[in-house]
Amino acid sequence: MRKFLTLTSAAGALLAASAAFADVELTFRFNDGEREEMRAALDAFEADNPGITVELQTIAWGDSREQFLREGAVGQGPDVVHIAFVWTQEMAEAGIVMPIDEMTQYGEFANGFDDFIATDLTMYDGRAWGVPWSADTWAMVYRTDVLAEAGIEAMPETWDELLAASRTVAAETGKTGFAFPAADQVWFPFNYYLWSNGLTLVEEDGAGGYQPGVSVEELAAALDYFGTYINEELVPRSVLAIEVPHDPALLQALLDGSQAMAVMPTNTYRQLLSAFEEANPGAEVPFASGTMMGGSEGPQTHLGGRTLVVNSNTDHPTEAWQLLQYLTEAGLFETYYTNQFPAQRTLLSQIEYRSEELGFADQLANHTRTWGAYAESGAGVGQLWNLTARSVGSALSGQVTSTEAAEQLLAEIERVLDN
Repeated sequence: MRKFLTLTSAAGALLAASAAFADVELTFRFNDGEREEMRAALDAFEADNPGITVELQTIAWGDSREQFLREGAVGQGPDVVHIAFVWTQEMAEAGIVMPIDEMTQYGEFANGFDDFIATDLTMYDGRAWGVPWSADTWAMVYRTDVLAEAGIEAMPETWDELLAASRTVAAETGKTGFAFPAADQVWFPFNYYLWSNGLTLVEEDGAGGYQPGVSVEELAAALDYFGTYINEELVPRSVLAIEVPHDPALLQALLDGSQAMAVMPTNTYRQLLSAFEEANPGAEVPFASGTMMGGSEGPQTHLGGRTLVVNSNTDHPTEAWQLLQYLTEAGLFETYYTNQFPAQRTLLSQIEYRSEELGFADQLANHTRTWGAYAESGAGVGQLWNLTARSVGSALSGQVTSTEAAEQLLAEIERVLDN
């Protein structure tokens, strides 16, 4: 369990005010898998705030954005909503969330709003509309005993070295070297590959607009890189149907030692470590983490995370803000939401990382970037994500050539930028 040096004081200040509330029923919508832990956290909130009860709604990430947009448009939806960093501007433009400068009349954060990271992603029309909740990124995960079995002493640092190491693992052990989710969330490693080679799907055009930051040939080369793992049978072809890095097939291969390397977000890695330690009490943990692969440029991953917003249709803005403040306090991350890093500079500086997590700490602190032009261009991260995953999938499965898939993706990017 992580410990922080101090706790924020918001809960204490608000406890005194809780007596003023009576029989208020709030709804909190939560998208992650820690339902039991979050329910326990809400039970503690209710115990400290008599008269306020909180219904916990859970929903899959894939459905969350559209569901809240539909509800908000007709004056409905939960009081407090858990969304992705990059959805905030869209929610603000739709008018379904409340601006932070109006909510702080009900209470300030202990370290101020500026202590939160990535607040630029919550800005729309000069105002902040969400509170960054947790911060994460992706990094490399290694099964050190499998690499040793293959005779690999140094961790790969570039995409080419990763491919070479995968070939060595296959040749020397018959096991899988590097595997990745090749369906929906191939979006992440595909962008990391581009960024580390100085490329990007969307960039500023220098004249106040936006343009593709990659050519057909460069996109095709990126597709060919990931296709090599499938064409050379370095990974099972079944990865084409795997959408997320926490898919049981990927995690089990790491747990049973039949796979050496993977790429995943922070919370998935923590789930992996917990699962290994539960299944092997007292055993040495054979995992290490490292920064993402580099290309012509250094390793780059996205600064991701979760945001909390208050529904503009809530009948209880005071209590909703009280709940939101409770959810951002250190105690929540110490006791209940332990797979996530808080999106606050003060709390991040107090985390005591495990040695196995140091690669994630380095990646998060030194090698991340925001989606930038992807969101600012108006194309939208969600739309670019869907288009990219579809094109990558069609190329990796052999439905079209890498050049055809690259031409299709570039044409779609130009289309959405023109709209």
